[in-house]
Amino acid sequence: MARLLLMFASILAGLIGCDLHAPAQQQDRLTSLGSAQTQATAIRINGEIRRRAVTVNGVSLSILEAGTGDPIIFVHGVVTTSNIFSKYLSAYSPDFRGIAVDLRGYGDSQEPESGFTITQFSKDLIALADKLGIEKPIWVGVSMGGMILQQLALDYPDRVRALVLISTTDAAMVLDNDLPTIGNPRDFRDVSRNIIIDSFPPGTPVTLYQPLLDRIPSWNGTVLREALTSMAHANVHGQIYKITAPTLVVVGAKDTVATPAIARGIQAQIAGARLVEFNTGHFMMAEDPERFRTVLGEFLQTLKRERTADTLFGTSLKGPRLSFG
Repeated sequence: MARLLLMFASILAGLIGCDLHAPAQQQDRLTSLGSAQTQATAIRINGEIRRRAVTVNGVSLSILEAGTGDPIIFVHGVVTTSNIFSKYLSAYSPDFRGIAVDLRGYGDSQEPESGFTITQFSKDLIALADKLGIEKPIWVGVSMGGMILQQLALDYPDRVRALVLISTTDAAMVLDNDLPTIGNPRDFRDVSRNIIIDSFPPGTPVTLYQPLLDRIPSWNGTVLREALTSMAHANVHGQIYKITAPTLVVVGAKDTVATPAIARGIQAQIAGARLVEFNTGHFMMAEDPERFRTVLGEFLQTLKRERTADTLFGTSLKGPRLSFG
């Protein structure tokens, strides 16, 4: 009897020590691709999300991938990383697969000495698409990411199937008034933290933006200073009328930087562009993720229908503007 009890206790201890959900959620420990700052962890959900490195323009970029179907490339902003899009990567599979990139100097990508500008980021993204064998992805960009994608669409119009411009501007976006001092004497982590907190409406629970704060150590003062300086000098206003790709513009009603008025101005310049307004601040994917998932999904389905029409009839059916959300 004593032996039986001992065996039962051993089996029970083994069961308790096991994670019964391990097949659904696994963690891959990955070595940082940039300076030896940290080790990064990519979460696999049902084995779908994976992180890997792709070298472009002499720089190793880290990307998250999930799902199957036509490619969407997600581009983060100046104080975020690819992780901000992780929950959307497989959300539209099997029709669309998601790829979220850490721009040079951010997240788990390599930190070269320079090149943290809208123009260079755009070149890196085209080189990434080339390396992945993607001719015309759907591009989704938030904040600085949206600024990068407007420049990309102007410089490489044949490489854009569609655009989703989130919380962005078509001219200068000034997020700090003393750019030269970022990194010396001002700590880039304090500047980054202030920008993130100011992006949310007053009273927002810290839990909503804590994941963004946690990623701040993954860039440095040079990256932040150069990127913010590039944003402060950007201006494609009056040029984006040349963009002919289907475009969705997304804005938060409480955004005090990339305001609804600016979003309407972007929409007015791009023929057929659609506009959706959220009752949020700058990062609606954090404040209202389910509606964001739905709005993006509806836009993607219009692209799918247009592609089906092209295949069946050899022409794109251009109907009236659709309303989302």
